[in-house]
Amino acid sequence: MEPIWALGLMSGTSLDGIDAALILTDGEQIYEFGESLYVPYDADFQTQLRSQLGQQFPDPQIARQSTQHHGEVVKQLLSQTNKPVKLIGYHGQSTFHAPPITVQMGDGEMLARTVGVPVVYDFRTADCAAGGQGAPLVPIYHQVLFRHKNHPLVVVNIGGVANLTYSDGEVLIAGDTGPGNALINDVMLRDFGQEFDKNGQTARVGRINPNLLQQWLQDPYFSKPFPKSLDRDHFSKFLREAQGTEGVATLTALTVHSILMGIDVLPKSPQEILVCGGGVKNKTLMALLGKKAAPLPDSEMIEAQAFAFLAVRVLRGLPTSFPTTTGCRVPVCGGRLVYPESFSTQR
Repeated sequence: MEPIWALGLMSGTSLDGIDAALILTDGEQIYEFGESLYVPYDADFQTQLRSQLGQQFPDPQIARQSTQHHGEVVKQLLSQTNKPVKLIGYHGQSTFHAPPITVQMGDGEMLARTVGVPVVYDFRTADCAAGGQGAPLVPIYHQVLFRHKNHPLVVVNIGGVANLTYSDGEVLIAGDTGPGNALINDVMLRDFGQEFDKNGQTARVGRINPNLLQQWLQDPYFSKPFPKSLDRDHFSKFLREAQGTEGVATLTALTVHSILMGIDVLPKSPQEILVCGGGVKNKTLMALLGKKAAPLPDSEMIEAQAFAFLAVRVLRGLPTSFPTTTGCRVPVCGGRLVYPESFSTQR
């Protein structure tokens, strides 16, 4: 198959906005990176999205609005490029994750009709049906990005939830390590009226409560082997005990400790730890991860790029998840492809 331009969309569990990015790919290699765009949600819609967290059956009106927001972002990005976009990868907004049930709010068919481009969506259901966790799905993209490296490395993505991908040229392992930014953001909003801990300033002035941290680390999730995955609010019970600057500092330490615990059980010690996601901007968090951890350059759009890549793999019938990344019984090609009514395959 000749490479095509695909557009990926990602709205993560941090609930800050929508990432959109273009890549030229055949689903096996990345040939070129194109334009990208980030559009933040307004405060009112963030509140509406937050009301849907934990909901197995999201409000249809809010789901429709979410799809409309994604459609507006697609149209905006398409207006900024002359690249012939042939396919869209639409992750949707996760509201509930308890495998084998996982819910990503959004209507792929509506999006295809709105923008006039084929859409791949519902990436997780097939994996869950095959015994997998439905997440994480980005590891195969990480592996392709770094296939030229001949040593063990880890890519850590710190979004609302933190996850890692391990690759050593032979083995691909992945899973969610624990909370990422979500709980920190929740405390910042509740106690300080701020959406996130800018540059980790609040964590830096707070005091880590070692007893509370060790208590939290006793949660059975942290001792589970990879692959494993989390709902954004799996650890929301910790919010009752996380108060003020101490709470932010201790939650930041929890994110770091759970990442390092995950790295400790990998087959080989990684020579590189590359960090991406919103957490890379948290200077206190990055300092706690240690000198071996380095920001992944130009990585702000990596998840949106990944879903463009995954969409092309679905188009080609290639697997998007694997037994060592999600726990599925066999490699799975997960995703539903829908076409707008007016679309011509001759375009």
